[in-house]
Amino acid sequence: MKSSIYFFLTFLLFTSCSSENTTTSKSSTAPNLSLVCQKETSKMEGIPAHSVHLVFNDKKIKLADIQSCETFPKEDFANYDIPKNAMQAIGGWWAGAGEYFYLHKKSDDSYIVKYGQMYEEKETKLYDYTELIRIKKNEAGEFIAIPKHELKSLVGVYTLGGHDNSWLLKVNAKGDGLEATYYALNEMLPPASFLKENKIPAEGKVLSNFDIDFSDMVIESDLGTGQLETIFGRERITFFNIKSHQEDMLRLTKDEAYGFLVE
Repeated sequence: MKSSIYFFLTFLLFTSCSSENTTTSKSSTAPNLSLVCQKETSKMEGIPAHSVHLVFNDKKIKLADIQSCETFPKEDFANYDIPKNAMQAIGGWWAGAGEYFYLHKKSDDSYIVKYGQMYEEKETKLYDYTELIRIKKNEAGEFIAIPKHELKSLVGVYTLGGHDNSWLLKVNAKGDGLEATYYALNEMLPPASFLKENKIPAEGKVLSNFDIDFSDMVIESDLGTGQLETIFGRERITFFNIKSHQEDMLRLTKDEAYGFLVE
């Protein structure tokens, strides 16, 4: 799939327990909730761009960047395996793949946004909906929005390979936070089997600043502003101030084959 998520996206997804990672409603009454498609300026000519947001009272929480986005009428929910009693559903299909979101009220009076995806080659033909964010009351009786994310789920190695250049980002757990080390290689990405016996052929830069805002999955780092997303059950980190051989930004996807580098 060529589109991107926060959960999101990325969003597989995430669970958060700390209060600083929540967005709070000013009222303990039922929250005003809706899903919104927002048209964006495309980074690539001829390819549409949209963002998906959850409106939560007077706040707007970004959930994902996708390519095609529209609001679905309730009579179409069954076509996308969305419960008929869902409050709202949005999403879209582009170039052989689609991403879909729906807002649903649970029996415990909490609310959830779920995300699913489909693509032409998918053998199961299941949308595999997973929870992105939950809106529920805290101990004070106020509704709060809690992204589903665990810091430990971000630990791993993120890569992008090219013929003449490649990139690698190691994300390790450090205390209650994360430590990221960035590598830019002037060569092809070495195979994982090679790196099991040899050092990474470049100097790594330990990022003194690598902070994630879980309300919108925005990353502030020594490499500039970035975005955390989830695609096909794997996290992806995009740095907007770094060009790659593919586009005017650097998109790194978690690669389990290199996970031994952070074990």
